[in-house]
Amino acid sequence: MIAMQNTRRYTPYHARQVEGEGILRMLLLAIAVAMPLATMAYLKVQQTRLSYEMSDIRDRISHEEETHRQLLLERSRFQRDEEIQSFAQQSGLQPRKQGHLVPRSYTVADQKLAKMNSAPANGL
Repeated sequence: MIAMQNTRRYTPYHARQVEGEGILRMLLLAIAVAMPLATMAYLKVQQTRLSYEMSDIRDRISHEEETHRQLLLERSRFQRDEEIQSFAQQSGLQPRKQGHLVPRSYTVADQKLAKMNSAPANGL
């Protein structure tokens, strides 16, 4: 009978320990499932942030390349104009019409319009 009383006394404590162990296992399982999900969410946020940064860098690079290309084009035009000017001075050439002195910043259409407007004035 004494043995029976001892087992009854320890049975509830043993059951509580098993319940606590089950809760602990469930918490560990929840953490084990949540950690990879949290890591995936963090990595996705970092990937999105990195893609925005890369997009900005690509835009800056393309803008700098376009600016560099325009500067090279202007430099080549300036060098060509300087060569033409020096050749004209060495050869003693003079411009025949005032329309030839229109700055190159004007478009071809602007130059034609200027020539058309100056033609009647020269004819009178």
